[in-house]
Amino acid sequence: MTASLNQIYKAIGSLETSVMNLAKAIEVSDKRASDSNKRADQHRAVIHKRVDDLVGEVGDIKTSVETMKEDVADSKVVTDEVKQWKQRGVGALFVAGIAGTAIGGVVVGFIVYWWEAILRAIRAA
Repeated sequence: MTASLNQIYKAIGSLETSVMNLAKAIEVSDKRASDSNKRADQHRAVIHKRVDDLVGEVGDIKTSVETMKEDVADSKVVTDEVKQWKQRGVGALFVAGIAGTAIGGVVVGFIVYWWEAILRAIRAA
């Protein structure tokens, strides 16, 4: 019976050592999981901060775009007015060009028609 008690004690000691090793392994695993969770929490906090910053920036950009839309609308009115001035100026130049051409044609026609009389008047003088 002593031999069998020694074997039982040996088996119990072996089981006790195995249980302690398992407890240590579980403890190490829990510590790793805890560290991993802490790092994940920190990473998520950083990501959330970045997203919050981006939301703020997008809001600022949206406000800037709305302001620019108003400025562009005002600028469009001025631009349209300047285009009208340009069109009127081009029209006036066209009319002046036609008038100048007509006057030049009349003068040339007058000179051609009266050329002989003009030459006689110059020679007679």
